[in-house]
Amino acid sequence: MKLIFRLAPLGVLLAATACGTDTDYSKAALVCPTVGVLSDASVLRAYGKGEGRDQANMAYELEFMRSHLLECTLEKGKMTAALRFEARAKTGPAAFSNDYDYSWFVAVMNPDGDVISKDVKKGSVGFKSGKAEAFFAEEYDDIEFSPPEGKDGLGYEILIGFQLTREEVELNRAKKAAPPGPPDLIMQK
Repeated sequence: MKLIFRLAPLGVLLAATACGTDTDYSKAALVCPTVGVLSDASVLRAYGKGEGRDQANMAYELEFMRSHLLECTLEKGKMTAALRFEARAKTGPAAFSNDYDYSWFVAVMNPDGDVISKDVKKGSVGFKSGKAEAFFAEEYDDIEFSPPEGKDGLGYEILIGFQLTREEVELNRAKKAAPPGPPDLIMQK
């Protein structure tokens, strides 16, 4: 008799679990698009006056550090998403102000690799007096696209990057391709 009373609460618990839940386990989980930084547009270098494109003529250097998806939803055939990025900025010898304005973009690519939307945004980074480095972050929540009926964000990508000229993209590619130079050390004998 004691055994029946001890097992009875377990039976009631199992019956309640099997009969009445709000969760529909037959629905597939929503797949959101991936978020990343376009490699060729991950660094923005601004130079001072003149033709020099070296460290001596560097005014500002901005670099995306990371980006991630904050949320995504799919309702009535429209997917909406929000992202956040974090970046670092440095001043160089040719810096002319404690504030620097830059342009960046958010592009959505479909599974075939085609850009289906691109939005260029303006941003500004401020440097505290006497500081040569600043960290900043920004959120963007106006991402919308319509996947084919019955599909979600699987295979879609959201890419961010700095809005660069062709010359700036080529300079970024050249800097990545160049082997690292020797350390900047002065050795004494």
